[in-house]
This record gives sequence, structure tokens and C-alpha cells, in this order.
Amino acid sequence: MQTDQKQFSLFERFAVVAIILLVAVIAIQNILFSVRASEERSLNNATVEYAGVKNMYAEQRQTVPPSLVRANGAGAINTRNTPIH
Repeated sequence: MQTDQKQFSLFERFAVVAIILLVAVIAIQNILFSVRASEERSLNNATVEYAGVKNMYAEQRQTVPPSLVRANGAGAINTRNTPIH
């Protein structure tokens, strides 16, 4: 019995390797784009959340209105640093 099997030529092998590399490059670019987009969304969400927390903290740290401070100044409270409770 004689088995005459045709083998792939060197050009065909190079073509297959080139196609595989091309697909890999495209896949890596898509992955990098997705990671970058995800990081941007995370940063945007963190910025919005930080601004909300900062505003909430600022609202909690409001100072005492001047109308509540005694007019004579004796025993007056510091209106700049005293938070409302």
C-alpha cells in the first residue's frame, strides 16, 4: 500500500499563520478599547459620586445663621466653624 498524501506548501502555512496573527491583533485591539472605555466609565461614575458626596457633606456642615448669634457679643459662638446639629 502506498500512501501519497499531499502536504501543505510553505506559502499555505505562512498564509494561515498570517491570518491567525491578523485575527489576534484585531481581538487585542478590541480588548484594549473595551478596557479603556470601561475605565472612562468608572472614572465618570466616581466623579459623579464624589461630587454628590461632597455636596452632601457641605450641606451637613452649614454654619449657624447670624440671626441666631447673640447681638451683644458676650459668649457669642463662632459662626464660621460651628455646624448646625
